[in-house]
Order: sequence, then structure tokens, then C-alpha cells
Amino acid sequence: MNKHFFYLSLLLILNACSVSPEAEISASQQLKPTVVKQQKHQHKSTDGVISVDIFQQSNKLHLLTGNLQAHKKTLWYQYSTDGGKNWSTASKILNADNLAIKMTRGNDAQIAVQGSNIVVNWTRYNESTRFKAGAMQTVRSTDEGKNWQLTQTPPDWKKGPHGYLDMAADKNSIHTVWLDSRLGSTGINATQGLYYAKSTDGGLSWQANITLDKVTCSCCWNTVKTDFDGKPYVLYRDKQPSDFSIGVIKGDQWQRLNYVGAFNWQFDGCPHIGGGLDFQNTAGHKRLHSIVGTGHQDHLGVHYLYSDDAGKNWSTAKQLGTESAIHADIASHNDGRVVAVWDSMTAEGLSVFMSESKDQGISWSTAKQLSQANVRASHPRIVKTENGFFALWTENNGHKLVLVTLLL
Repeated sequence: MNKHFFYLSLLLILNACSVSPEAEISASQQLKPTVVKQQKHQHKSTDGVISVDIFQQSNKLHLLTGNLQAHKKTLWYQYSTDGGKNWSTASKILNADNLAIKMTRGNDAQIAVQGSNIVVNWTRYNESTRFKAGAMQTVRSTDEGKNWQLTQTPPDWKKGPHGYLDMAADKNSIHTVWLDSRLGSTGINATQGLYYAKSTDGGLSWQANITLDKVTCSCCWNTVKTDFDGKPYVLYRDKQPSDFSIGVIKGDQWQRLNYVGAFNWQFDGCPHIGGGLDFQNTAGHKRLHSIVGTGHQDHLGVHYLYSDDAGKNWSTAKQLGTESAIHADIASHNDGRVVAVWDSMTAEGLSVFMSESKDQGISWSTAKQLSQANVRASHPRIVKTENGFFALWTENNGHKLVLVTLLL
């Protein structure tokens, strides 16, 4: 079988599984992968955790999970001060038993924290739109998640839909990026525009939007992260070709820097695959790490790259995992450690793997499977903690969708 055809077929299967059912949150506190006994490939559950985001700030982890239970959707917030070993009591956002929210893995609700300000963004569910996606909704808490209030939303185009959000924060600002179609049809299949907004008052208000790219892939998640100086970098899937681009916002000016992995993948559809990004400063050597996926027939799977000049130029792409690797993330420590996580197909179904570098991404360990056998595991995330890393992903155990966490 043609490898490119196989990859596209795999994407269609996985996206059909991950985008249609929208489950509810179970604020899991598991410290290691759960051992689940079930029949092979028996994945019929729809309830459970359908949205996950994690944010690290000053050695404190902030976890946002979205649940579906009996067709009702809820959002929950928890925090950990010991690297994910123990968690606070879960707080139900807006104390709502059924939020009008459009969320699924790969299009998750998002969280960012600046000081005592916790801000959460999501896409509202809108029955009248083509994909049931509406305008962005924003809430804010200043008391560690005990109480939540609706607040101004980042887009200054309020109609929506807004989707594929991401957030970052530093000591001065909260940053949000998202996709919308305010400019109308681009004349190119499966495209939207990429936009950015900043808040300097803890999420109470947002500055005028900046257009980052008028023509991007329409349904791949975006990544925004700030460097050591607080400058936000944005990694996103471009169009024609459908490779990843990266840029930086300096003041009110957007500067596109380069492709991250110039594979020249020409794809008219949308693969529903984002990437990962992190910054590292080891003994004064600053390095930008990234992991990206592509469906180019000569480069199938996920690939690691690094940049030593703040994103202008990138190393040769190094494939991690097999050609069936799909969703991936990356995190780094200033001691030189870098850890990548991804999901890919095995004989038992979709599973989560990891690989580690101890020398700033120069050499990598053999891939190790993290998820249990005979469960469908997908969309892994990873962040650094004070003493290591915290990984998490969702699994279908045959009964419901559960959140699994692991300290590395």
C-alpha cells in the first residue's frame, strides 16, 4: 500500500474517533498509568474526559479537564504544588452542570495563569453553525479556582466561530492565539486565519487583535509559548505547503521566522495535528525545541528539531517513533534533559510513547511505551516540574474516557 495513502487513511480513522464523541471531565488524580483489563479493540465508550490542558507556573501545575456525562458537559480546575503527586479538590467552573461548550481532544479548552489570575478560554457550542462551533467564552478566577466569573473574550471579532485556541502567560501578560474566518473565504480548501490578543490586566480586558497569518490550516491546534524575555512564539500549521511555521511577536509586530521542518507537504484537507514547543537555557546555551508531524510520504510521522538562533534556522529533522506517529508534545529542563511524547499505532491499537535526550536533543533514547496494552491512548501532553516532568494523556478503557498521568 502507498505509505501516503495509508497515513491519510489512518488520520481519517483517528479523527473520526476523536472528534465526534464529546465526553465529560473526570478530574483524575492518578499518579501512574492505570492497568485496565478489557477485550482487545473494544472501544465503544463516549463518556469521560474529552478535553485536557495543563499549565506550569513557578513550580505549580494547573490542570483543566472537560467531561461528558450523560450528554452533559462540565469543566473542572485543579492545582498541584508538588509536581503532580497530589492535587487540590476539583472546582467546577461557573458551577455549571451543563456548559454550552465545543471541546474534544485536539480542540481542548485552554488555561493560563498569571500571578493570582487564572483565565480559561473555550469555544461555545452553537447548534446553528456547520460544525456546532461558536464564539469564544472566557472566565476568570482570582481565588485559586473557588469562584469563576465571565469576562471579556480575546477576539475583537465576536461573531465566531473561534477554535483551536492556545494560551501562555508571563509576569506581564496573558497571550491567546486562535483560528477564525473573519476574512471570509480564502479560495483555498480547509483554511482559516490565525489571530493573537494580549491582556495586561490579568484577563479583564484584551488589546486589539493582531493578524498573524491570513491563510492557515483550518483545524490543527496552535501552540504559543513565551521565551525567557516574555516574547510569545507561535507554532502553527501553515498552508501550501501544510508544514509548520513559527513566528514571534515583538511589541505589536508579528515576525514570521521560518518553517519548522520544511517537508513541502501539499495537502488540501486538514490533518487535525498540532505540534510542541519549549525553551531551554543550559549553562547559557539557549535552545528552542520543537516536535512536529507531517503526512509527506517521504517523512511520515513526528519529527524533532531544534534552533539555536531563536527560531530563524532549524536543525535537520529527526524522526521519533514509527511512521504512524500522530500527536506529539515536548518539554525541556535547563539541566539538558528533553522529553518527547507521542501516540502511534501498534498491533494493539493507538498507544503513547516517550523518548528522552540528556544532551539538549543531540541524542535520543529508544522509544518506550507509556500507556497500557489493549487501551486506546491518545493526545499526550508533557510539562516540566521542579524535579522532572509530568506527562498526561487520555485513554478509552472500554467503559469511559479517562485521564492518565505519569511523573517522569
